[in-house]
Amino acid sequence: MQDCEHARTEFLYRRDGVDYVRCLDCGQVFEAEDLDSVPVYDDEEEDPKQPRS
Repeated sequence: MQDCEHARTEFLYRRDGVDYVRCLDCGQVFEAEDLDSVPVYDDEEEDPKQPRS
């Protein structure tokens, strides 16, 4: 059996300040903070790969 990397998740609910998510691939439900940090880019931030205008 292969280990799932939980790359695709969906938010389920928040309880007592803890977010719970479900993996769309394997169905496991767990606390969002249990996932490894994934870089999130804000649309407002400048992309470092793009040249400044």
